Amino acid sequence: MFIHYANLGSLTISSGGTASSALTAYLDDAKTITVTAPSALTGTVTLQISVDGGTTYVDLTSGGSDVTIAASNSVTITDPGFNAFRVNSGSTETDTRTFQVAKTFLVGR
Repeated sequence: MFIHYANLGSLTISSGGTASSALTAYLDDAKTITVTAPSALTGTVTLQISVDGGTTYVDLTSGGSDVTIAASNSVTITDPGFNAFRVNSGSTETDTRTFQVAKTFLVGR
């Protein structure tokens, strides 16, 4: 088996908004998902996941704390157990914010 990398595109919080667009495709074979934040953020940004395809979102937690991402940082989720996710800012963003998303996945026998 070989580990491969794929760019999944981006999640965008519109200027004046708090929730980003959602990613609902190409997650089923992900071994890891990495989200990289832009260089500026207005609020504290939390990763939110959905297990019903994007109808309902809840904050992703680790060790009892919400998983947040700071400006110019990245977060890697290992063995994701969800089928949709987005990012959500605790404050209205003053400009459009774009987060890059990538995954690793296994290929082979």
